[in-house]
Formats: sequence, C-alpha cells, structure tokens
Amino acid sequence: MIRKVLWLASWYPNPAEPVLGDFIQRHAKAVSLFVRADVIHVMQGGKDTSCQNIMIESANGQLTETVCNFSFQKCGIAFADKIRYNLKYLKFYTHVLKRYEQQHGKPDLIHVHVPMKAGLLAMKFAKRWNVPYIVSEQSSMYDYSDAGSFSRRSYFFRTNTAKIFRNAGVVTNVSGTIGKIIQELFQLKKIEAVHNVADTSFFFYKPKRINKNFRWLHVSSLYMQKNIPGMLRAFAMLKEIKTDWELVIVGPVTESLRQLAVSLQLQDHIQFTGEIAYHKVAEEMQQADAFLLFSNHENFPCVIAEALCCGLPVVSSDAGGVKEAVNESNGMLVAREDEQGLMNAVIAISSNYNLYNRKKISEVAMQKFSYETIGRKIISIYQQALQGFNK
Repeated sequence: MIRKVLWLASWYPNPAEPVLGDFIQRHAKAVSLFVRADVIHVMQGGKDTSCQNIMIESANGQLTETVCNFSFQKCGIAFADKIRYNLKYLKFYTHVLKRYEQQHGKPDLIHVHVPMKAGLLAMKFAKRWNVPYIVSEQSSMYDYSDAGSFSRRSYFFRTNTAKIFRNAGVVTNVSGTIGKIIQELFQLKKIEAVHNVADTSFFFYKPKRINKNFRWLHVSSLYMQKNIPGMLRAFAMLKEIKTDWELVIVGPVTESLRQLAVSLQLQDHIQFTGEIAYHKVAEEMQQADAFLLFSNHENFPCVIAEALCCGLPVVSSDAGGVKEAVNESNGMLVAREDEQGLMNAVIAISSNYNLYNRKKISEVAMQKFSYETIGRKIISIYQQALQGFNK
C-alpha cells in the first residue's frame, strides 16, 4: 500500500522563478488526490551571493512543498566554480533529505522529476531507505532539433543522466514520442507516457461570443524554440490572401518581435497581450476560435491540452508529442518550419470551421488530461515500481 511518496524535483516553481516546472507542480497536485506527496526542490541558481540558506514550506491537503535555497560565492575560475557548486549542492541537498528523514521517516517511494541533478540524491537515498525510485523526464533536449540537445551536454551530465535512468524502477516521459528516443538512447526496456495536466477548473468549454474576425490564439514563453518569427511570416503571407482574421499572442513579448510585426505590416491584425494571469489565459482560450503553435521542438506542451479542453481546434507543428493530442478531429499538424504549410492549415481550419465540434473536442480532452486521470495513471506506475522492487 502506498501512503507517502517523496518527490525530488530538479525544476519547480520557486520565489526566483515562479513558473519554473509549473507542469511538475500540476502532476504533484494530481498525485495528491490519492496519496500524500512531499515535494522537495533545491534551487540551483547559485548566483546570488547574498542569499542565506532558507527554506519555504507550504502544505495543501495531501501535498507538501518545500523549496530550499543555499548561498554560493564564486571564486572566478569557471571550471573550479562548477565543481565547487555541484559539491555544495549535493552536500546541502543531503542535509535537507536527512532533515526530512528525521521529521517524517522514510517514504514508500521516491519520484524524481528531471533526472539531473535530483536523481543523484534519489539513487543515494533509495539505497539508504531500501525503496524504489522512478524518474519522470519533461525536457525536449533529446530531440536533436533542440539547440541544447542532450548530445551536446557535458560528459558528467550525460553519464550521470544515463546512470539515473538505468537504475530507476520505472522511467516516464510526458510524451511517447520523446520517450521512445530516451528508451533507445539509454537502452531501457520500457518508457511510460504520462501526459501533462490541464486544470479543468479553468480550462473547459464555454460558449463564446461571435468574433468579428476569426481569432487565432498563441500562448507561450515566446522563446526562440517557439518560432514566433516563422509564425508571423506565415500570417504575412495569409494577409495577401484574406484579411478577416486576428492573432492574439500571449507571453513576454520583446521589442524585436513587435518591430517584426510592424515590418511585416501586421500591426492591425496582431495583439500582443504580454504575460497574463493563469485564469486569464483560460478566458482568452474560451473566446478564441482556434489555437496555434509553431515550435521547432517540444515535448508535450501544456497549452495544447489546455486549448483542447477549451474546445479549440489546434494548428501545430509536428514537434515532440503534439501528435499524441492533435488529430483530424481536433486540428491539423504541419511540418516544423514549414511557413507555407502553416498558412495553408490556417486557411483550411478557418474555412472549414463548421467541421469541428468544440464541445466534443473539450469533452474528449478533459477526460484525457484532467487531474484525476493523470493522477490515477501515476499511481498505477507507483504500484508497478513497487511490485518490481519487491520481487
């Protein structure tokens, strides 16, 4: 019987980066519907020499979250600083876990989110406590189109990631597509796919007002991987064919993106909202006609699940695990960086909008991506890991 699971999260929302790994936090909330989940995250910033060793704790029902931070003073020699930093990180994390053991005893299982570096501690304490650990990977860096691809990481990073994966009771990924790459790369027997969660208390179908123009919506970090310039160029081509559309872009917009929109003469068709609150994202989705993503690489983006839960047809590049959510019943996929193909898909969706049943799209997505569905999936993986460990 599983009573308590300890989560060691390499990424997690914290005071310095409030949205870092927020998708991991949603998985934690999903699990806490069924068992107690204690999350520990040690901040890896290490740049603020004035910060003290601090601990921020919160509790919500069966979910407890502990965020720890430690100070680090650089000596100025890059190679030496890297070694010193990693040693201090591991020492401090060990102290945090021993403190946890003293206060709460040992868990039934350890769940690592993003193998490096929390997985190093999982291997150590799983042996100390005689419990299994599992690893969930959320990064898309195993996709070779990613500029920060795994193959370009340091020897230390690559060898320890491999060791963490190979010693885990179960390995999961948020998409089967990237999961298969990991399975082949590390010669693992099996990878379980556990998709990201959509908070269906915010993201659900709601009849909308009729927009004067067909409204496209894009929501993201607007980082380079999202290929916003390619998206804008596709809409510049679209403007030469039809003009009864608008594009709302949500995210931390840069002046260079604004200027690009002006240079493409799109300023009358595009609205940059900047960053907005989570519930406001849901409201934007509920009032849009369709959702758009044109990333060069992804794993399994939360915004796809959220848009589908709102009933939006989706046009997306065929990146990572997007094809595990988007099909002919709820949208269209185009090749990565195919700007002409993106424009054609945008025209096809808007011209044949009556073929898409928004309410049905929402019902199917909410069943697949809800907290309860994903929580049950993770619990079944815990049981699988415990059974294998006890054999």
